[in-house]
Amino acid sequence: MTETKPWTYDGTELSWLKDRLGRPDPGPGHVVSELVPSGYEAYVRIFHRFEATDGSGRVRTWRAWAEEAAVPFRPELSHHWLRKAADGPERPLWLAEDGALDSGSRRALARLLAQVSGDQPVHFAYDLAALLRGEDQPLVRSASLAELESVREAVADLVGDGGPEFWWPSDRGWVVTTDHDLLSTYVGCSAETARLLLAEPALETLPVTPWTRVDWDTVPPRTP
Repeated sequence: MTETKPWTYDGTELSWLKDRLGRPDPGPGHVVSELVPSGYEAYVRIFHRFEATDGSGRVRTWRAWAEEAAVPFRPELSHHWLRKAADGPERPLWLAEDGALDSGSRRALARLLAQVSGDQPVHFAYDLAALLRGEDQPLVRSASLAELESVREAVADLVGDGGPEFWWPSDRGWVVTTDHDLLSTYVGCSAETARLLLAEPALETLPVTPWTRVDWDTVPPRTP
């Protein structure tokens, strides 16, 4: 008989982070505090880029599509809101990747956070991806931010080519979370780091709070 080991965070680098996740009150859907630890001054949403599937290399921002769909560009925006501007027969299909920040945004984020944290070690963690691939516990690798892409390549055979699901520096000055099921990445950080993120032209961002909904089932506000 095969023995099934319980999935645990005890004794792993992820234990502190998981202890600070959750929501204080019940409510509909899911919120930022279930993804990013509590206690940070500011929280930021980074939208995963839409890319055309016709091989043209074109990209589309959430803001532009929201304007076309006549819905507000706001923190709880869901891709379901954009259906009013659905692609017609002469328009390409646009897709954003779930569970992985697009490569351009990921590299821009790593460069910006390196300015904040310097060369201190950063922990890159794979949680659900490791569980689904049969690992006994979360997979965590430590390296510099400059080595992020090398880490992704090194663990791809073990956990796939998504993620990392969580990354944070040794001083825990910020946390980046990319949930496997979402089309956005969320960051908890200082107010100054949030200011830098929101001003970075290579990233499409909005400020959020720990109580901002993150699930797909949010409802756009009614238009008059």
